[in-house]
Amino acid sequence: MNQIPDVLYADQDFTTWLIVGASRGIGLEFVRQLLARGERIIATVREPWASHASGLWGQAGSDHGRCQMYICDILSEDSIVKFVSQLAAIPNLKLDYVVLNAGVLRYPNRSTELSFDEFAFHLHTNTIGPIITAQKLLQTNIPIGTIAFMSSDSGSQGNFREIEDGFAAYAASKSALNMAIRHMAAELKRKDDDTIILAMHPGEVATDMANINLPWEVQGIISPEESVMKMMNVIQSKGLQHSGTFWTWENKPYVW
Repeated sequence: MNQIPDVLYADQDFTTWLIVGASRGIGLEFVRQLLARGERIIATVREPWASHASGLWGQAGSDHGRCQMYICDILSEDSIVKFVSQLAAIPNLKLDYVVLNAGVLRYPNRSTELSFDEFAFHLHTNTIGPIITAQKLLQTNIPIGTIAFMSSDSGSQGNFREIEDGFAAYAASKSALNMAIRHMAAELKRKDDDTIILAMHPGEVATDMANINLPWEVQGIISPEESVMKMMNVIQSKGLQHSGTFWTWENKPYVW
C-alpha cells in the first residue's frame, strides 16, 4: 500500500469517497467517474482481484495518488476489521461518501432448489458483509457524511416481482439488507449521529454479474456509465432528512 497522500486528509478541501467492491462493474465505474471528476478515492477489492483492479484503474486515470487501493473481503470479519483499522489509523481522515457496492448473484437460486451453502453465500455477501462493514466504520472516530448501500428492486417487498424466477436467495438477501439499513438509520438518529444512510437501486445495469440468460425479457437495460453518473447525483443530493430511504438511479423514491 502506498503512503496515503495529504489530499485524503480532512483538512484539505477535497471530497473523499470510499468504494467497497471496486474491481469491476458498478464499483469500478464509480472509480472511473470519480477519477475523471477529480475526486479523492479509497477503493477496496478482494485479494484475488488486486492486480486486475490496479491495471484497470491505471487505464482510468494517470493521477494514481488520488485513488488508494485496500484489500477487504466482506465475507471475512477479520478482513473487514483489518481494513477499517487501517483507515482509522490515518490522521484526520474524513469520508464524505461511502458506497457499499460489493454483492453477488449466482443464478438460478430458487427456494425450492437452492442449497444451504448457496443461500448462506448470498446472505453473507449481499447482507451481512455490507452491514458489518458499515457498522465497523461507524464505530471509528472517522467523520462519515453518507453511506449508500447498493440494493435492488428485487429486494422490494412492496413491489414483489413474481416474474423473477430463480432470484429467491438474491431477493431475500437484498430484502434483508433493506431492513437492516432502515434499522441502522433509525439507530443513528436515536444517537444523534448525522451520518446519512441510503439504499440505492442502480437500475437494470449491463454488468458481468447481470450477464445471465433469463427466461424473460429485461426491460430498460442501462450502461454502468449512466447508472453511476445518475446515482452519484442522487447520493450527493440527499440530506439528513432522507436517511433511511430507498432511491432509484433516477432519483425516484422506491417502495421498501
